[in-house]
Amino acid sequence: MLNRYTTLVAGRHARAVFRNEARVIELAERLSSRSQHPQLMLWVAWLVITADNKIGDDEALLMKHLARIVRDLHGVVDDQLTNVVDIDPDDVWKRLDAEPGDLTELLDVASRVATVDGDITAREKEVIAQLHDRCRRA
Repeated sequence: MLNRYTTLVAGRHARAVFRNEARVIELAERLSSRSQHPQLMLWVAWLVITADNKIGDDEALLMKHLARIVRDLHGVVDDQLTNVVDIDPDDVWKRLDAEPGDLTELLDVASRVATVDGDITAREKEVIAQLHDRCRRA
């Protein structure tokens, strides 16, 4: 009886873990396939993820899959981003300012990235507000 119960609990846990991972992968695929600015999307995602000075498991998983899918779909490999540990928002803002065209898609990216691990934090909201101002000006 104990073995059966333990097996059921382990099975439910595994299902929940795989369901969550599938949710994160699906989000990465959706964001990557829609993006007109895949390289910039990676920088914005990393800026939002690191905004609150902690990186959760779902955020790390999302970034891993975003980078992989952007590489596979768009052929984008960003060696500079790969080497960034502490992201400087000014670097991201300069990249935004240098990018032509409509950047409003990045607002949706930022919002979705911010919610991948739960509620949006105050610091993530600040970054998204700054991004909003930058994208509207561009």
